[in-house]
Amino acid sequence: MRKIFLVFIFLSILGGCAIRIAEAPPRIYSLESALRIVQGKYVLVHIDKVDVYEGIDAKGMVAIYRGGKGQMLLFYGFKMFESSPRNLWKSIVKKYGIWNFGIHLDFPSFGYYSASRKGKFITTWWKDVWLFVIESSDNHRDFVKDVTNAFAEVGGMLK
Repeated sequence: MRKIFLVFIFLSILGGCAIRIAEAPPRIYSLESALRIVQGKYVLVHIDKVDVYEGIDAKGMVAIYRGGKGQMLLFYGFKMFESSPRNLWKSIVKKYGIWNFGIHLDFPSFGYYSASRKGKFITTWWKDVWLFVIESSDNHRDFVKDVTNAFAEVGGMLK
């Protein structure tokens, strides 16, 4: 009974907060435009098409950014109309493992996963037709926050 009460209190506190975890640009955005959304704040080194992510077939793009501390950030994007991005997201989560220390949220309208494994930090989320993956060898929380804030602005959440 006490555990149920604590969970209720925790959810009540969270209910009062505006939590914006998984944001995505509007469908009308091109994949390349979505990946360039933080180009003014970070240095875009290269952008290219990809056919595979971590051994999983997926057509998309990758943008390589240089962070403020000089670290390299890989920003993958996939836009899927034929299949659900959730399926690819689940494959990525399965590959990295849901029991890694991190965050794993799976809801009907979006999913979010963040973990570190063997010196590699990964954050991936899906929403609507979009799936994004950010990788680095250093913690990339600020980059993820900047990307989601930019997506929220173009999507109307912060206007």
